[in-house]
Formats: sequence, C-alpha cells, structure tokens
Amino acid sequence: MKVKFWGVRGSVPSPIKGNTIRRKIRKILELARPSDLLDETSIETFIDSLPFSLSHTYGGNTTCLEIRTEKNELIIIDAGTGIRELGRFLLKEEYKDGKGECHILFTHTHWDHIQGLPFFEPFYIPGNVFHIHAVSSHIEKRLKYQHNFEHFPIQFENMGSTKYFYQHQEGEIFKIYDLEITTKSMKHPGGSFSYKIKENDKTLIFGSDAEFRLEEIEDLDPYIEYFKNADILIFDTQYTFEEQLTKIDWGHSSAAVATDLALKSNVKNLVLFHHDPAYSDEILDEVYIRAKRYKEMIDFDNKKDLKIHIAYEGLELVIQ
Repeated sequence: MKVKFWGVRGSVPSPIKGNTIRRKIRKILELARPSDLLDETSIETFIDSLPFSLSHTYGGNTTCLEIRTEKNELIIIDAGTGIRELGRFLLKEEYKDGKGECHILFTHTHWDHIQGLPFFEPFYIPGNVFHIHAVSSHIEKRLKYQHNFEHFPIQFENMGSTKYFYQHQEGEIFKIYDLEITTKSMKHPGGSFSYKIKENDKTLIFGSDAEFRLEEIEDLDPYIEYFKNADILIFDTQYTFEEQLTKIDWGHSSAAVATDLALKSNVKNLVLFHHDPAYSDEILDEVYIRAKRYKEMIDFDNKKDLKIHIAYEGLELVIQ
C-alpha cells in the first residue's frame, strides 16, 4: 500500500507569495560559499544541505490523499484543492478516456475537504466511475449543494462521470477491493471521521481534523486501541502546542499530542498533517524539529520504534 499527499493544509489554501520566494533566495545566497557553486555536483550537494523550508515548500493545497493498493487500485481521501492536481495527473491514465474507476472516502464536508471537487477533471468525463463513501449523513446532498448555481456554474448532475454513493456507520467494517476499512469519529466541530485501512497485515489510519489535548491523554483509551500498531498514522497537527492552548474547541491538535498518541499506540510511522494556513515553511520546519525532540525527550531510552514525518505535497510513503 502506498500513500501520496496532494494537499496538506487545513482551513483554506495558502499559496506561496512572491516576496516569500525572494526571502528564500536571499537566505540561500547568504548561506552559499564559492565552493558550493563550482559545478553541478557541488550545487546539488549544497541544495541538499539546506533545510526543507529553503529547498522546497510544504505546499498550499487543502486536504487530498491518493492511496494505491498492491494491485495499483485507487482510493482518494477527501477533495480539498489538492484533488485538482491529482485529477490532472490521473488524466495520464485511463481516466482520460473515460475508463477509470476509483473510490473516494470523505471524512466530513467542511470546505477545505470538498472545495476542490468542482475542479476535478476526471469527474467531468463520461465513462469514469466513482464510488463515494462517507459516514457523515447525506453526503450526496452535501456535495450537490456546493454545485448550486449560487456557488458554481456547473451543477453536480452535469459532471459526466457515473457516481455511486455509500452511507456507512461509525465502527462499521466494510470492504473496498481487498482492503478492510473501519471508521471512528474524531473530536471536531460538526463531526469528522477517521478511516483505518488494512491490506493484508498492514494498516494505514487517516485521523485528521481531531482535537485532543495532553491533559486528556490518559482518557483516550478507545483511540489508543484504535490506533494500536498502525504502520502509518496520519494525524491532525494544525497548531503548535502553545497555540492549541489558546484555541480550545477549534477542532485541531498539536504535534506533541500526536506524538504522545502514536507512542502510546505503538505506531510505526506518524505523519504530521493539516498544517495551519498561516504557518510558513520555516515554522513548519520548527514544528517538525520540535516533534522529533519531544519524542526523544519522552522516549529517552528509545524503546519505541516510531518515525516521525511531516506531510508536504508530493510526499510518498510505502508500507512494505
């Protein structure tokens, strides 16, 4: 099973600005020495030595993930603005000719998880088939509402692909392809649902849009049991620990909380996800560094085999 991230921001898209790029270039030039620019090899070595925030960007699109099974079957989680670029990528495959078929899992229908759907090109091509799953009630009605003429010029019914809708219940176990999928509600205003996806003996859990606090850790046994032994846990870390203290009931967590949950659940890989749109690449570098330091502090004897990753557009993780 493989997961690729097409949108990693929460709330609203946050495109990178020209003055931000200028600042990055200036900082890179300040760090460069003459020996770093001698030839292509030295330039590449220098770029590789830079912090992620200078050599890359985490990206500004909202939530969308691509999951591929061992047989290369496709599942999409959520349809934030990241799904637009995923759709363009899929046009290199059978979706261009109206011969594509996939399943889309919706965690909930806040705008940052559905706002890219009107711009998902494979949805417009007759012959393509999409199976749409949700635990949130009335998913078909909710998606169609986004396409009312007051909101968008093309109605949902006029997007040419074939669409089937599936209503699930929390805790239900259902099958897609050879995958076993389980759901669990997350603590989030308006409701949100996690998906646990199992293929053979490997497990991926998508648990974004969830608010847990450190003082609640001892009372989260049902979630710890749900996350237990996951190969990959993708979890909401929208805020820094300090900022989360000022945004009670906003529906999001911090990297410290995510790290605690992952360690208590014996998770193998934790992915920090759903970044605040106001956070710069530099701040996200710091969030990542602090999470790794926090893990070392509370797991000082390194008993837990936990690797921490931070999501960025284009990140791919494979469960072997």
